[in-house]
Amino acid sequence: MHEVSIINGVIDIALEKARENKLKNINKITLKIGDFSGVMKDSLMFAFQSASKETALDNTELIIERVKATGECSNCNIIFEIEHFNKLCPRCNEFCCNILTGYELYIDTIDGDEYDS
Repeated sequence: MHEVSIINGVIDIALEKARENKLKNINKITLKIGDFSGVMKDSLMFAFQSASKETALDNTELIIERVKATGECSNCNIIFEIEHFNKLCPRCNEFCCNILTGYELYIDTIDGDEYDS
């Protein structure tokens, strides 16, 4: 289950950014996960709940935003949603080789409260 190592990386980055930005706590972390990333949302949520227990992120909300896979047809230049096993253009039925989105896996936002000055 590579979701555990992904979450451990997310936690490390979040704690580092909290220190850099002088945050006393982190309220919410938002991740962008593409359909083709191979990451399972439920496993990621479970890994976060387990790994964040009794840490500074124990009460942090993890939001996972799905990024749909899209491609652009090189024949008619339309952008359309694609699937693992269906990458045919809905207009001209040409196979799509130009995948635009769907492989994302990154921290989008980290929201927290700053220490009072």
